[in-house]
Amino acid sequence: MEPTFTSLLPPLLAIVLAVATRRVLLPLTAGVALGCLLVVKEGEPWYQALITFYETIKWTITDGSHLRVLQFSLLLGAMVGVLEIGGAMASFIAGVAKRIKGRRGAQSLVALSGLAIFFDDYANTLLVGGTMRSTTDRFKVSRSKLAYLVDSTAAPVAGLSLISTWAVTEIMYMEDGLKDAGVEGASAGFQLFLESIPYRFYPWLALVMVFLIALTGRDYGPMKAEEEKAVGGRADQDEPADQDGGKQEFKSTTASADDSQSTSELRRGLGEIYAEVVQTERPQQLIAHQGTGVAWVPTLIPVIVCILTVIGVMVYTGYQQVGPQSEEVSMLRYIGALLGECDSYLALVIGGGAGWLVALGAHLSAWSCPAKRLLFGSLRGAAQMLPAMAILWLAWSLSHLTEKEFLNTGGYLASLLNESLNATLLPSVVFVVAGLVAFSTGTSWGTMAILTPLSVSLAIQMQQVAGAGLDPSGAICVATAGSVLAGAIFGDHCSPISDTTVLSSRASGCDHVAHVRTQAPYALTVAAISIVLGTVPAAFGVSPWLLLLLGSVALWAVVRFIGRTTDEACPAKAG
Repeated sequence: MEPTFTSLLPPLLAIVLAVATRRVLLPLTAGVALGCLLVVKEGEPWYQALITFYETIKWTITDGSHLRVLQFSLLLGAMVGVLEIGGAMASFIAGVAKRIKGRRGAQSLVALSGLAIFFDDYANTLLVGGTMRSTTDRFKVSRSKLAYLVDSTAAPVAGLSLISTWAVTEIMYMEDGLKDAGVEGASAGFQLFLESIPYRFYPWLALVMVFLIALTGRDYGPMKAEEEKAVGGRADQDEPADQDGGKQEFKSTTASADDSQSTSELRRGLGEIYAEVVQTERPQQLIAHQGTGVAWVPTLIPVIVCILTVIGVMVYTGYQQVGPQSEEVSMLRYIGALLGECDSYLALVIGGGAGWLVALGAHLSAWSCPAKRLLFGSLRGAAQMLPAMAILWLAWSLSHLTEKEFLNTGGYLASLLNESLNATLLPSVVFVVAGLVAFSTGTSWGTMAILTPLSVSLAIQMQQVAGAGLDPSGAICVATAGSVLAGAIFGDHCSPISDTTVLSSRASGCDHVAHVRTQAPYALTVAAISIVLGTVPAAFGVSPWLLLLLGSVALWAVVRFIGRTTDEACPAKAG
């Protein structure tokens, strides 16, 4: 159909309602319903909208690729649940923490632990925050600093990882945007996902900032004041510190009734159901199992098996399509061809299943964990993915209605913005818009669900008008795709109603307001550099790797010349 202003109404309604209600499912449902009404042609009966609604919902849930995405989400959630409740990972991290000496070493271990748990941001937050709390308390690192290190590592590393609960979701949203712009291909979304990784400037630079802060021991703004309080014995903790030198049980998944009541209005969006689950007082089921044996076996082996299985299936399915390497083709191009033609969704499903089964076996044999507990952990982990799966389902439906054969929202936006917006500014604009939406709604996943398909489709169509053709590898398209995720994480880090922000403060035992207040200056610093030395020059074709290097140098300069060590700030208390 010929695109008009009405094609913008469904996604706009979803955004406005998401901002107003700070929820995601209801706004997406309203957007889908409005879209079904708008696609009813003149002369058709009114109930055609109901038929369209049913057919749209049915198609999105029965599509083969969509089903594999949902299967992978459940399997990876089950594996994460086993790792959480099994206790081996918590014991492994606590054991490593005993070898740490000094405040900088404790902060660096928190950051490194966050990198190691790359497959899910919720698991990252709860495991690292809960297990490292006593270590950072022992070295007088403030709870605000712990919450910052946990929060600013969890989502960025999960958003950049190929094997994570984020990856397959991002791929599907990108694929929807590509289809809307007329770009077909079994692995087009996967290729765009890979190519956009270096263009995700905020997550990369947020991780750089975390390690700069941890390794140098320098801080500025409200965080410096909190560190001074911690060194001086006036901690910012929201609950009593552990006094057992790191041997405490993993209790990050429990909270007091007062905590639950005080944060009940803050848990919104994707994390609402999850937060209600982990805040439930069921100590015998939720406290991690204190097993015996070698902790690294059930901790590392399942993740390694999952990664190797995914890679193996991708190579195998790609080889089935490409065949053996010819002499004329370089190894790099051949690997690219394998990845481009592989069945990435099948690989993720098989890898997730293998990781889950190995996690069960390893905890049963090497960690002496009861089978009943592991079954509960598997079910709880899978259940925690249900809100994300519901968001996915509705986002697919809304994206389907905005395609060319229906509302053609991307086409209308492209024709509208081509007259008023330079295409090279699109990645920066998308980054800012995604940040504002995520800040207002408190959910990065909901932001990606609404904005990714539209942004990718718009970028390709604006490139086409500029004479670049339907090339998803163009700098503007790739940078725009990366900017949605980057902006969503940025807004999430600054939002006091974000699910991960609430979980980070709870898991770290930090006052929630203090966490938001101390993290925001660092997030804003990284965001500013991500735009000036990231999205703006990247749209003109500058290498993203060079820009990441320049951005890292700029962050080092900020920390070096603005930040001060706690010892410098209060020498009398540092002893």
